[in-house]
Amino acid sequence: MPIKYTIDRIHRVVYTEASGILTEEELIQHKHDLVNHPDFMPGMVELSDAREVREIAISPAGLQRFTAIDASYADLLKDYKLAIVVTADLAFGMARMYEMMTSGNIPNVHIFRDMEEAKKWLGRF
Repeated sequence: MPIKYTIDRIHRVVYTEASGILTEEELIQHKHDLVNHPDFMPGMVELSDAREVREIAISPAGLQRFTAIDASYADLLKDYKLAIVVTADLAFGMARMYEMMTSGNIPNVHIFRDMEEAKKWLGRF
């Protein structure tokens, strides 16, 4: 699976790395695994490094399913802050679409092309 994550409970930070081919199933499983992890708590920030994603196998319907899952976890995610770092244009476009679609569920999602800017925006590095 090209999505890995670690949780720093003390600093309330999730570090996620995605690489290779990103699929709907993996993305949805990642969200379920993350919010159900015993160290996950409301108010965390996530630095999602997707710079190594080479292909995105996610349909618009899959993206809608993913944002519906965000809605189902709205109480856990309302104070969540997510920075997604990408380099490829397609990944940037898909991430921006996700940002717009989930803004009612996770109001603090932002897409970056620069890791240092993402860290600065998150404010915990």
